[in-house]
Order: sequence, then structure tokens, then C-alpha cells
Amino acid sequence: MRKRKETEETSWLAVTDLTVALLSLFVLAFVVMTSLKEQKAQDLTRTEEEVLSCQEEIRKLAGIRNALLSKSLQTSIDQGIIALENGNIQIQASFLFPINGAELTSEGVRVIQAIGKGLLDVLDTGDLIMVSGFTDDTPIKSSTYTNWNLSTERAVNVVKTLIGEGYPPERLFAAGFGEHYPRVPNTSEENRKLNRRVEIGVTSILKWENAN
Repeated sequence: MRKRKETEETSWLAVTDLTVALLSLFVLAFVVMTSLKEQKAQDLTRTEEEVLSCQEEIRKLAGIRNALLSKSLQTSIDQGIIALENGNIQIQASFLFPINGAELTSEGVRVIQAIGKGLLDVLDTGDLIMVSGFTDDTPIKSSTYTNWNLSTERAVNVVKTLIGEGYPPERLFAAGFGEHYPRVPNTSEENRKLNRRVEIGVTSILKWENAN
């Protein structure tokens, strides 16, 4: 009888020890998980703060660059050849190309050369230039050549001219958007004239890398 009682007490103690051990393990796991969660939250907060700080720095630099660019290109702006909106240079195609043509006219070359000089005067070595071509919605009468082709070739030819002015080719890229993304509705010839354009935008390499 006494032996049985001792066995029961031993078994009860073993169960109690196991329960305590499991409870301790649970508490330890809870503490570890809570600590990891807090650390992760701190890391996320720190990352968000770093991103916001970086974005604010980019905005400041862009503001300074846009002011310098406006001053550098003031002559072309005053002549109505280009418009500058938030640091984005807009040029009507009629100042650069013949109707439905992608090769720059002699006047167009001079316009791009002047813009190129203005860009080189103010841009940082960490800036990229994107040249975009746009057309109106008038279809080209060809089964193999479209507004996509025209807008892209125009952008590429502007890039080639900028390279000729000394801008590093690895910091230039071209894009054609055809009749898409018009500035104004294509409801009149005047509006279509505004939509036939080339835009030169400047962005920081840092901003480009963050986006990817």
C-alpha cells in the first residue's frame, strides 16, 4: 500500500514537473516572439523614416535643380520655344521636326543643342534624362508605320543630339507614347498641335533605383 502511494506521488511530481517545464517553455516562446515583433516594428519604423528622409532630400534637390534649369533655359522659355513644368521640358514638335517626319530640322538641332547646354550646366552626375515623344490622334496612312514609330524615332533622334552635345549616353533613355497621354483633348487643330511634342524629364538615379 505504501509502495503504491509512493509510486502515485512520484507520478504526480513527474506530471507537475512536466507541466512547469511546458509552462516555462511557453512563457519563453511568448517572450521571444514579443521581442521579435517589437524589433520588427522598430526596424519597419526606422526603414520608413529613412525612406521619407530620402524622399524629402530628393524633393529639395529637385526644387533647386528646377530653379537652376529655369534660369539656364530662360531665353528659350521667353521665346515660347519650350515650356517648363515642374522641371519637365516640353517642346512642340513643330519647332523640331517636319510634318510627319522624325529627323530633326536644322532649327530643331539648334533648339536641342541649346537645351542640352542648359541641362549640362545644372544637372548633377547622378541625374538621368528621359526623352519622350508624343503625337496627336491623327492616324498615319501606313500599315507598317504608326504613331508609335514616329514618337519613338523622334525621341531617339533627340537623344542622339544630346549625346552629340556631350551628355553621357548611359544617363539618357528614350520612349515613344504615340497618341496616348495627350496634354489636352484632341478636339481641335490647336490642341493637336500642343499634343505633338517632345518632353525631356530629369530624374535622380537614386530615385530610379529606389523605384526598382
